[in-house]
Amino acid sequence: MQQLMNFLSCAMLIYFMTNEIKITINNLYLNQLESYMSTNKLASYSKSIEKLIHENSKELKATPYEKFCIFNRRYMGSKTKLLGFIEESIKDVVGEYSSFVDIFSGTGVVGHHFNDKSVKVISNDLLYSNYITNYAFLSNESFDYDKIDKILKQFNEIKSRENYFSKHFGDKFFSNDIAKKIGTIRESIEKLHKKQEINFRERAILIASLIYASDKIANTCGHYDAYRGNGDFSDKLELKHLDIFHQNNLNNEIYNQDSNTLFQTLEYEVDIVYADPPYNSRQYSSLYHLVENLARWQKPEVEGKASKMKNRKDYNSRYCNKTAIEAFDELISNVKAKYFILSYSDMGTKGNDRSNARMSDKDIIKVMEQKGKLTIKDMHHQAFSTGKSKIDNHKERLFICELNRC
Repeated sequence: MQQLMNFLSCAMLIYFMTNEIKITINNLYLNQLESYMSTNKLASYSKSIEKLIHENSKELKATPYEKFCIFNRRYMGSKTKLLGFIEESIKDVVGEYSSFVDIFSGTGVVGHHFNDKSVKVISNDLLYSNYITNYAFLSNESFDYDKIDKILKQFNEIKSRENYFSKHFGDKFFSNDIAKKIGTIRESIEKLHKKQEINFRERAILIASLIYASDKIANTCGHYDAYRGNGDFSDKLELKHLDIFHQNNLNNEIYNQDSNTLFQTLEYEVDIVYADPPYNSRQYSSLYHLVENLARWQKPEVEGKASKMKNRKDYNSRYCNKTAIEAFDELISNVKAKYFILSYSDMGTKGNDRSNARMSDKDIIKVMEQKGKLTIKDMHHQAFSTGKSKIDNHKERLFICELNRC
């Protein structure tokens, strides 16, 4: 790395600005850089230069370069690619705001996007696995970086043994050796917390790191409804720090409950409630049963080829059932907010029966127009498909309702 520093110090002009790092590389040194990158198997100019800057900046060097970001997890219905659309729509219709409720948070990418020192983010999800990762990324509870760093290093080198997780998921979603390591690490996290050697945030950080590391190498097509029969197992599980080294979480609150009861807990009005409920009959408690099992670590009985928790129906969503519109009407009637925003796919009856939307546009509009002034925004977006449906001209919509004031 010093060799690269020597010639890049002559070749690079780096301007550190408020929101930008501008880098100019003289053509004279381009061939040397190419050779160095090839020899050391560096992925790209941007990646190698980014790492170079990180390792030579006092401010950046205080935090780890390799870390999991909140969007580094595969999740059906994730809004990562729609964040710009959501933000621009809110700017256009709502304007300024100081509180944002992500009431069906999932992995938390939307709440995280709007997370700012000047905005109170309230994150909620029915699944404990999503709650624990949201708590890790968005909570304001303190954590000890040095302690986490030491534990992660220990976990990455841990000696594993047969356990609940390897018994049920080994040679299915992971190799048996990796499944043993995952189960051994998860058991170790619980022991550390019971001994009060780590606080709840630190426990959440470690569980989230394990979830993200596991999901990265899982033998699946993106969820855990089934595993690939002829998939190749990865032999490397690497836990990393999370991208949580900032001061944006000052006033945030994280919840794990039914969205329809959240405002029985919140006894104050908020500016925005953003709702991204399940669209179809696919229950997330079934699709992500393995992750939920790993997060809860209650070691329930499992069933079927995919080893799904027998009690997974305890965590089912009403929005996957035929009574979804009734649940939605109840939700929007109970929230205390200036604006209610529904994110919903226009799947309608375009796909196979399991993919079809549980709430029709007609019913959504009828409910929301009764509650206030409705604005609808849309953008083209490729829908998730298992290959059984050909879906053209698919759109993602935002139904933004300025609620009537009592």
